Amino acid sequence: MKLFAWIVRIVVFVLLFVLALRNTAEASLQLFFNAVWHAPLILILFAAFALGAVAALASVAPGMMRQRMELAKLRRALADARASTAPSTSPSAAPSTAPASAAPVPRDGKSPYNVVGPKV
Repeated sequence: MKLFAWIVRIVVFVLLFVLALRNTAEASLQLFFNAVWHAPLILILFAAFALGAVAALASVAPGMMRQRMELAKLRRALADARASTAPSTSPSAAPSTAPASAAPVPRDGKSPYNVVGPKV
């Protein structure tokens, strides 16, 4: 799987590199207030991509920060709950292996359930 991922990365890099080499012609970008930016087309495309990535990160950042704060609050609450319900160290308080609500299996070996498997 790693080999496939590296092959895909190399192919994408080569395609983008060829795209950059093919788009080195001078282009002009008309900005606001009659400003003009003259640069190679690939540089203008890269700047547009970078601005798009920054805008995407800026739009996602508030939600991520809110989730991180909520996660930190929940971790503190979990630590407090674990500290307040710490088990006692007495040997009589050993945990049982079966859940309290589990019904015992009858001694005759017949289960009340329709289960296929070894008999108890």
